[in-house]
Amino acid sequence: MEKKKLGDILSGMLLPIGFKKKGNYWVINGNEITKMVNLQKSQYSNSFYINYGYIIKAISLDNQMMHVYNRVSSLDVNERNLIKALLDLDSDISDEKRETELKQILNSNLISKMQLINTEKDLLNELKQRSQLNDIPSTVLEYLNLERP
Repeated sequence: MEKKKLGDILSGMLLPIGFKKKGNYWVINGNEITKMVNLQKSQYSNSFYINYGYIIKAISLDNQMMHVYNRVSSLDVNERNLIKALLDLDSDISDEKRETELKQILNSNLISKMQLINTEKDLLNELKQRSQLNDIPSTVLEYLNLERP
């Protein structure tokens, strides 16, 4: 599979739900937050990462890509390894299987999550469910009146 096909899979899933494509980014601007998905190539191999997150429009980004940054992955070791293999375009997975399994994973680990968060309140509720907030910038925590657990 080529990088372009990987981008086409993302476009096929994100454009119908309102995202706009800009290079290796897919963006949807809401009133309070901007949702962003980014396809990133590894420096070391023919592997890719799918990053996603949220920008709170009311506060400055301060040289960050997103205020709340995530990567398509899984806490389950087997699923995490599958995601890694699917996004390694040199792995011995047929294009058909790669596309089918990647779409399933993206539906459950990306699309469903992003569709639930449309406002600052939605984002706040998602952050409150996390066991830790170490990766959330202090400006975001202050703005949302959150403290690190």
